[in-house]
This record gives sequence, C-alpha cells and structure tokens, in this order.
Amino acid sequence: MGKHMFVTGTDGKTRELPIDPKNQDRQVKEHRNAGREVTVLDEDERIRYGLLAEQMRRTTGR
Repeated sequence: MGKHMFVTGTDGKTRELPIDPKNQDRQVKEHRNAGREVTVLDEDERIRYGLLAEQMRRTTGR
C-alpha cells in the first residue's frame, strides 16, 4: 500500500506530491521548514478523507 503526501502552501492551495519511501522524513522536513503544512496519508486514509470531503461538499452545496 502506498502513501500520499499533501502539501498546503502559504497561498492556501493543496497539492498531492509523490513520496520517495526511503526519503519520506527528509521530504516532510523540507516542506515544513519552508512553511508549508504537510499531511501524509496511506491509501485507506486517503479514500476515507476523499469520501468525507465529498459528503461535506454535498451538504454545504459547494
């Protein structure tokens, strides 16, 4: 099962970036040092968060 890294920049936009499993800690540290918010999810968490986001969009009408 793979992992997914989501990085939110200072502009508030979130991007999904590839993770190098051997250098995950270094990658996360570099982004955090640059002032970005980093979230790392496994495949199951990514699916659950995606479903939750979809439910929230439907509920709020966005």
